[in-house]
Amino acid sequence: MNAALYTKSTTALILTSGLIAASSVLAHAQDAPMALGALATYPLNQAYATVPTGQATLGGHTFDMTSGNMLKLATNGSTNFAGSYQNAKAVHLLLNSANTNSWLAGTPVGTVVLTFSDGTTQTATLTVGGNLREWYIGAFGVVNSVTDTTPSPTTPYVTSPAVWTTTVLGGTGTAVLDMLTVPVTTANKTLTGVQLTNNNPYGGALTIDLSGLTVEFTPPAPPAPAPGGGTGTGTGTGTGTGTGTGTGTGDNACGHHQAQSIAAKAEKTDDKAGKSNEKAEKSDVEKADKTGDKNDNDCQKAARTPAKTKTVRRGDD
Repeated sequence: MNAALYTKSTTALILTSGLIAASSVLAHAQDAPMALGALATYPLNQAYATVPTGQATLGGHTFDMTSGNMLKLATNGSTNFAGSYQNAKAVHLLLNSANTNSWLAGTPVGTVVLTFSDGTTQTATLTVGGNLREWYIGAFGVVNSVTDTTPSPTTPYVTSPAVWTTTVLGGTGTAVLDMLTVPVTTANKTLTGVQLTNNNPYGGALTIDLSGLTVEFTPPAPPAPAPGGGTGTGTGTGTGTGTGTGTGTGDNACGHHQAQSIAAKAEKTDDKAGKSNEKAEKSDVEKADKTGDKNDNDCQKAARTPAKTKTVRRGDD
């Protein structure tokens, strides 16, 4: 078995499995808490004895409570929040009312309007005693309960019991923060805006109090890895040998140098079989080449030069 190929296949499998696992995690719904901004000016701790702080988890969802303030909307008041949330599933609001006189039970007093990137909208009506109630439920003569508490994929509902329960500041009566959930009724929508409005038809002192807002959405899953993708590692070794012989004419030195040159060139060719030894052998061969070529030239020069002769005259000539 080719060990390098086996390693590559295994690594690719591990990488693919990891990406699939990551995709599964990222495919789960997430919360995107939205800050209430400068319009939230009423301190929560001036109404509640204890308050949630920081990035608080309430009713299973995360809210940005770092400002410590709530936003109070009087009659005909409205506020907008903008963003971009792909695959929005629901909007969760920490929402109550104040001065919720009992005679207002059953009255529509406000709306939550969701706007999407395609220009469409979805409206949820806020009804006293249905999905909206007094924050200070221990007070006398107020609407202190809600009926819409059954989770639904299509209609707004209030989590029961309240997601935060304490006492009123400076007193003993019960005070609550309720979480209203507005489900997004059409799948694969990108939410771009949330508008909250107090349109109480009777006017008066009733306020709609927003203490937190978060968008639940499902982020797009990362693309699946291409087939055969991955990384791999491998090692290899090799050796090589080379031999050569040479003959020459002329004196013995020339023949010897020519043989060295031929052997060196043969060794240079054969050393391709040993990649791990290539650099060392190449260096030696190149040196031998240069030496052999020089000697070849010297021998060839010597062969072309005629031998000098010296005439010796005899005494009787």
